[in-house]
Amino acid sequence: MLPFSHLSSDPGDEHFCDGLSEELLNALARVEDLRVAARTSSFSYKGKDAKVGEIGEALGVSTVLEGSVRKSGSRLRITTQLIDTKDGYQLWSERYDREMRDIFEIQDEITLAVVSALKLKLFGAEKSAVLKKGTANAEAHELYLRGRALWNRRTQADFERAIEYFESAIALDAGYALAYAGLADCYTFLAYYEAFSPGEMAPKAKAAVERATELDASLAECHSSLSMYKVFFEYDMGAGERELCNAISINPNSSLAHYWLSALYSLLGRFGEALSEGRKALELDPLSPIVNASLARTFCSAGKYDEAVELSKRNFEISPDFFFSHWVLGWAYERMGRLEESIDHFRKAVAIGGFLMFGHLGRALIKGGHQAEARELLAELGEKSKNRFISPVPSAIIHASLGDTSEGLRLLEQAWEMRIISLIWIKVDPVFDVFKSEPRFREIVGRMGFPEENP
Repeated sequence: MLPFSHLSSDPGDEHFCDGLSEELLNALARVEDLRVAARTSSFSYKGKDAKVGEIGEALGVSTVLEGSVRKSGSRLRITTQLIDTKDGYQLWSERYDREMRDIFEIQDEITLAVVSALKLKLFGAEKSAVLKKGTANAEAHELYLRGRALWNRRTQADFERAIEYFESAIALDAGYALAYAGLADCYTFLAYYEAFSPGEMAPKAKAAVERATELDASLAECHSSLSMYKVFFEYDMGAGERELCNAISINPNSSLAHYWLSALYSLLGRFGEALSEGRKALELDPLSPIVNASLARTFCSAGKYDEAVELSKRNFEISPDFFFSHWVLGWAYERMGRLEESIDHFRKAVAIGGFLMFGHLGRALIKGGHQAEARELLAELGEKSKNRFISPVPSAIIHASLGDTSEGLRLLEQAWEMRIISLIWIKVDPVFDVFKSEPRFREIVGRMGFPEENP
């Protein structure tokens, strides 16, 4: 499914259009016998004039659903068509002229019409799950769609704007579980990207995700949100795995759940399972930069550096300068002994990704004999920490790499007390190798909540 074209005169309605597209995509993804390309891959074609044959080949699909949305006040005009990617012929088309209050009815009609056109059948519980709505309030639903569209952009500003939309949706419908899950995801990712401290975001994320699951535990989104909360803020890896498995059992086509489960297995050192889940996520979302980069990171964790390099370079064709891929290439090249190339990619990762990458660059610079520049990074971290939240992990790594292991360990213990999220990679990320012979480091690892069967 491709994102619907936005034809309204109000630019603000584009978020609604994107949200409606995603809602239809999610409904179709719940059809057991239907393979639906995930949002990131399908939305990569937004605004592009690509041929359906090329799209079908890239996404691995035989049909494409496309359409347009024109919104004027409370009136909607939605056009849709289903196209065979092999010959470009139209299999089905329809136009809907309705009031905004009819949005749920329109979504159901489109979903069922597509299923019928593809000659699939829905029975009983599956039909109920496919057509399930989180709210009966059309305005709340529109606000939720706008919030999710912003969340998918993954920037601090968009997370903060998405929070406003989710809160407005909840103000209209206090029982809207999906809006609470959206809130939880925003708070979690603001901490994950280190815009705010875990201590500030964890209570907000916890309240939102607990309310979401209390309202409707049958939603895959709620289980994915709860998993991320448990792993990131509580270091509870076992609970995180259980919740992701629950999410996948509800929606096997959730690329997000497969991608996060792959990452979880990787940080636990279960690389075979991590690669399997990562490949499933990639099959569902082949053009997602983060899914590709995450699988490349898993190759690195498993010692498959050539595969990591190959996949990371291919990922630049999707997202030309994705900082995560530069980070993975820095990791891979450092382990392959290609230190200058490693430093070059870590520099690029820092230029785009910011302070999160300082420890990796600092460690590589020190290994390459550039201690003065590494000390400059330390000074910058110290200066910036006067005015905003800065994780102690990068400074810990640079101090230890410069030979001051005691200060490095002090900062690492501080990071554990603060529940800094990047510590979940402490067992597999080579940036922590400088500490591995230290008993105090092993004590920190022992407190991290890793299952005993994965020492």
